Amino acid sequence: MRGMLVLVALLLAWASPAAADLQAVGSEAAVGPNGTGEACRLRVMTDEPGRGAQRLNFYCDGWSVASGSLFRFRVSKEFTPGRILTDSTFQRGYEARLVGCGAVEATTLGDGTTAAIRQCSRLEGGWPMVVVAAVAGGRAFALETFPTNVRLLESALAVFQGKALPGAAREGSVSPAIRRAETIVGASGKLVGIQDIGAADALWRLGRLQYRSGNYGASEGTFARLLEIHERVIGVNKPGGAAILNELALTVGHQERFDEADRIFARAETAAQFSLADEQLTLFAYRASVHRDHKPVEALAWSEQAVKIADRYAETSRGRAYSVGMHAICLRNNQRFPEAELEAASSMRMAGLPGNDPQWRLWWVGEMHILLGRIYRDQGRFADSRREYQEGLARRELLFGEAAPRTIEAHAALGINEQAAGDLAAALKHHRRAAELQVKHRSALEGARLPSVLSYLDTLGRAAAERPAERAELAAEIFTAMQIPRGNETAKALRAMSARVGSGDPKLAALSRDLQDAGRRRTTARISLAEESQKPLDQREAKEDDLKRQLREAEGKIEALENQLQAQFPRYAGLTAERPLAAADVQKLLRADEALLAMLPGNNTTFVVLVRRDGVHAHRARIGRSGLDTEIKALRASLDLASGEARTFDVARAHTLYATLLGPLDSLLAGVRHLLTVPAGPLLSFPLGALVTSAAPPDTEVGRVAFVASRIALSVLPSVAALRELRAVAARSPAPQPFIGFGDPAFSGSASDRRNVSGVANLCRQGEALDPALLRGLPRLPESADEVRRIAAALGAGSDGVVLGAAATERRVRETDLSRYRVVAFATHGLLPGELRCQAEPALALTPPATPTKGEDGLLDASEVATLKLDADWVVLSACNTAGPDGALGGESLSGLTRAFFYAGARALLVSHWAVASGPTVDLTTGMFGVYTREPGVGKAEALRRAQAAVRAKPETAHPFFWAPFVLVGDGG
Repeated sequence: MRGMLVLVALLLAWASPAAADLQAVGSEAAVGPNGTGEACRLRVMTDEPGRGAQRLNFYCDGWSVASGSLFRFRVSKEFTPGRILTDSTFQRGYEARLVGCGAVEATTLGDGTTAAIRQCSRLEGGWPMVVVAAVAGGRAFALETFPTNVRLLESALAVFQGKALPGAAREGSVSPAIRRAETIVGASGKLVGIQDIGAADALWRLGRLQYRSGNYGASEGTFARLLEIHERVIGVNKPGGAAILNELALTVGHQERFDEADRIFARAETAAQFSLADEQLTLFAYRASVHRDHKPVEALAWSEQAVKIADRYAETSRGRAYSVGMHAICLRNNQRFPEAELEAASSMRMAGLPGNDPQWRLWWVGEMHILLGRIYRDQGRFADSRREYQEGLARRELLFGEAAPRTIEAHAALGINEQAAGDLAAALKHHRRAAELQVKHRSALEGARLPSVLSYLDTLGRAAAERPAERAELAAEIFTAMQIPRGNETAKALRAMSARVGSGDPKLAALSRDLQDAGRRRTTARISLAEESQKPLDQREAKEDDLKRQLREAEGKIEALENQLQAQFPRYAGLTAERPLAAADVQKLLRADEALLAMLPGNNTTFVVLVRRDGVHAHRARIGRSGLDTEIKALRASLDLASGEARTFDVARAHTLYATLLGPLDSLLAGVRHLLTVPAGPLLSFPLGALVTSAAPPDTEVGRVAFVASRIALSVLPSVAALRELRAVAARSPAPQPFIGFGDPAFSGSASDRRNVSGVANLCRQGEALDPALLRGLPRLPESADEVRRIAAALGAGSDGVVLGAAATERRVRETDLSRYRVVAFATHGLLPGELRCQAEPALALTPPATPTKGEDGLLDASEVATLKLDADWVVLSACNTAGPDGALGGESLSGLTRAFFYAGARALLVSHWAVASGPTVDLTTGMFGVYTREPGVGKAEALRRAQAAVRAKPETAHPFFWAPFVLVGDGG
């Protein structure tokens, strides 16, 4: 003990050269590895010679921020290590950051010095923490850090003493203090490394920033990764888990996946019972946020509960300001505008007070400006609304830049306000600026969703009605705007595809990492600059100019990398951010007897545009997304003969829907032999060829009904822009082999029970292997074996082109050189969830392995399809069903799957909307292939139309159930 006192005295007198190296603020020294082998260094942060106090931080590999702090300060003789941890300035400081602290335990350092240790948890994240104290020579040494770093205290003391050079390894046995600290482990049973903690901390900050900027899809992925780390390292239902689940539910809910969000909230509620912090306020406030638009009354009740809890907190509390602001949002959605205005102003005032998380405060003040803009617009106070929207837009641009979804949303809000005020020209100006930003920036285009363009389309529609002379130009503008958004399910599948494809190419992966790094640097510089710019002029530091320089450099780097990505990997760049194709460019690609039809359902209307070589025509059909959903489900119900029950196809409903959507354009279809269609929403789950062009008496035989497919060959495009790429590779495949087909996987479920299909399709998978029992329980498809054999025979393929039963596995698909086959067929279940959950993707079900792994679980996901190498004229997916047993429509998921096959090299796909008997399927497919082979001048779509006509001509298969399910996806010309 005496030796330790002498050591401390020497340290305090800065007697050694090593100690002198750590005297000035900013000086640092290496202190060797921590308990998990990560190299660490000690840096002086503050030095107060008058008080004899100093604070030093530990920085370890794997994390850019401090992973522990060492405090040194004078104490009186009666201070013991235990008292430092229970009754001192140090104790009051750490208890503001740590929770759930256990009893103080006596221990010793490596040289026998008496010490005390206390186990706690970090308030943010629930990570295990320790505080350690020792007293020597009237000085206290207090350490706050992760358990893995306790041994650094002894290293630091050795460095101060000059007994060990910085970075030298320690020798000798492990002290009781280190041994006790390193028994504190998480769910993995291993000491938690700084790299795990650093990754979690970075993900937490990144996820919140992504959410605040409006990038909900990216935020969801970030919080899902964070949850995986937390549950792997700390455990399920452990401190910190509820906070992550709440954030994940919030991001999912704001993608309108409300049922899934509620399930995650339920998990958060369970985890909150084990939380060290009060998570109830967040639960109520976040539930209100998620449900504020579609359940305004329930959301208001939740927000009121959050405010009651928040009243216990100081006005400087972030939780209180947020809860009051969310209450204001819910009051506005319940038409209680005066109360909403008062609460919004109160929330803005509280967020503007000095407090923790200044970045959040900057953001939230801007959000309250936007909210006040909405409240004033609702009341017809358009000038006040304009002022608040402009304030909110300026704050969002400052924090997130011009390309952020929330920034673009603010431009659209200004457009909505100007349209409500009666200034159509000003409204168009704002909407066009928003669209310009979305098309200009790849990140903005990736995040574009339908709500971001609906008001723009509505304004264009009104302008077209009021300005007849500009109608053609406005129709072309509507056509471009319709291409900006994409559905949530399709976008999610494309994100998964881009991640897998990007990781498979080292050069592409490196370029993607560089882009991410530059993006992080830009974000850091932008937020730091925003914080600095909000200070009074006399309080700003000289670093403002340096931050501006860093921001310019980061933006320049991103622009250069984006250009490099587009030049070197153009197909990958277009995978998630496909830029619109102008109507004039489409017209150049169309032949004289072709037209392109694009349809985009909105809330109450559907925007329909027909492009022909000689003109562009637009109209708004008086049916919205929910109405289409009802009509499509009803039509599909009248088509379903799979149960054996005789049903009459609802011809009248099919004609009414045709008249609603295409009636105003019917005369413009004269002379069109091939119609390229780009449907969206519920329209992706129904073959347009089964619509009826003219009314028919109720007793008309179905074979005499005027179906669209009777007169026009139809193709479905995954996007308008896909037409250019598909026509660039229009030559037929040179592959040497005619056919390979995979069918009748080894499933054991009843053929009549499709519940397992829906269950597997909607599993919440987050990268883990699938339970093979679930796949084995899928309905058996025995007829698919005969189907594959007969198609192979018709195309002249040998037995090696038929892969059935237990052989039809993921591994077999991947190990086969599919580029050698002109036709590739999958006669198996397509799992097309109506709402893609978590990281689930559309997939094809194959025979599951006995022991599944992450890459071999029996599901050929869309992202795995995208990595295949094809050179096929046709890919046939003959057992897909774009409606589940519960009626949920999965057409958007099918769109994601077909895009994967195009990326892999397919020229066209023949895809079923529902499964039918093997006989009609074989007749249709072989008939189509026969026409296409015999008559080289006939396009794929026309070959399909003739094959459908042949099936329809037979009385026993005249019902649309038999001939209508198959659609050609791709360029059928």
